[in-house]
Amino acid sequence: MTNRKISHARGRGSLNHNNRNHIYKNVDAERTYLNIHYAKESLADAYQKCFGEAVENYNTKQKRADRKIEDYYSHLFGNANKDTVATSSNKEKSFYEIVVGIGDMKNTASGSAEGEIAAKILDEYARGFSERNPNFYVFNSVLHMDEKTPHLHIDYVPIADGYKNGLVVRNSQSIALERMGFGRNKNSINEWRIQERQILRELCQQYGLEVAVETKGRGKTHTPDEYKKIRDEVKEEMKTDPDIMDELRAEVESELLSEQQHLVDEIAKHNGEITTLKSEKTTLQSDLDNIEGKRRVLETVKEYTATPSKLNKANVVIPLTQYNDLKKTAIEGAKNSRQQKDLRDRKKALDSMEQALNDKDSELTARETSLDDKMKKADGETRRYKQLYNQEKDSTSDLLSQREHYKSEAKRWEDNYNNLYRQHVQLKRSKGLEI
Repeated sequence: MTNRKISHARGRGSLNHNNRNHIYKNVDAERTYLNIHYAKESLADAYQKCFGEAVENYNTKQKRADRKIEDYYSHLFGNANKDTVATSSNKEKSFYEIVVGIGDMKNTASGSAEGEIAAKILDEYARGFSERNPNFYVFNSVLHMDEKTPHLHIDYVPIADGYKNGLVVRNSQSIALERMGFGRNKNSINEWRIQERQILRELCQQYGLEVAVETKGRGKTHTPDEYKKIRDEVKEEMKTDPDIMDELRAEVESELLSEQQHLVDEIAKHNGEITTLKSEKTTLQSDLDNIEGKRRVLETVKEYTATPSKLNKANVVIPLTQYNDLKKTAIEGAKNSRQQKDLRDRKKALDSMEQALNDKDSELTARETSLDDKMKKADGETRRYKQLYNQEKDSTSDLLSQREHYKSEAKRWEDNYNNLYRQHVQLKRSKGLEI
């Protein structure tokens, strides 16, 4: 009886990984052309298609502009990255992902005869998914044939309709499941998974691919307490199937790199703002120096106006013609006496903006450091799981060596027994005894 299992579990939801925007080390790039895309749509377009009309109808009924919804995705998730799963304040996800697979690298490897049969089963399963689940809008779906085993990534947005107040169509997985006949309780998602796994099992039977008997576990749980066993099963799978470990690591790295690039872009943007600010500050300082020069000229004019006799002295530094020009400038300056104060106020505001940008820069640096820490932690986890895997491999090797030793011993005893038996028979025959 084969130990090949079917897998129907929730995925992390990394569109960059699924669509091969980056090629990771667990991917065989020479086989990527074999991947099959059933849907490849941006999340923004999916939200417009699913909720755009409902948002438009809602906005036409609003008399106050502050109650209108400009963009439904931003309304729920702010500026969250659309390439990974985001969570709203009411715990809804921006999208959901399931990963569907059959067997492992030992019994259903990509390129093997069993792997090709599994690919056909997964292909048929993917093509019927939307028809079976009309309230799950599939915007991205791909069959990966370039990793160690064929498997599906299906990303969908739940569509909940029939609301009487507010938006008549919304993002809600619980209501979407209810609309598809799975009720509205804590086990609805598990009941849906049971149905989908059964469909996958029936397809395996139709194609003659033998799978192990279903047991409670990943995707087959019935209560929240049982569902916690998923964590232990994932750890066990990571010990026995390095492909899963590599894929999870690749997805973690994808998310970290995406977030890190986002931070780098923000830092570059704010560095540009700081450069512009410094340029404005330099211009402002020049304006202030010019005003200060005019103020000194004005004081000089006032001094000579108060004592005209100084104009006749040999040490006069301002000729009469220049004095008249300065006097004219002073009159004009008096008309704009608030200019200096306005410039100083502007300088103060710019200094405040510069401080705010410096604070933002510090915050971004701290977030980048935090991401580095997460990456180091992910590397540590990967090394730990590889160590566990190597330990299990060494232990298995020892057991196999012991098994060969015992087989050799059994063979030696069997040979000894056969020799003794033959000697016994020969002895009886030599004495004419009955054998």
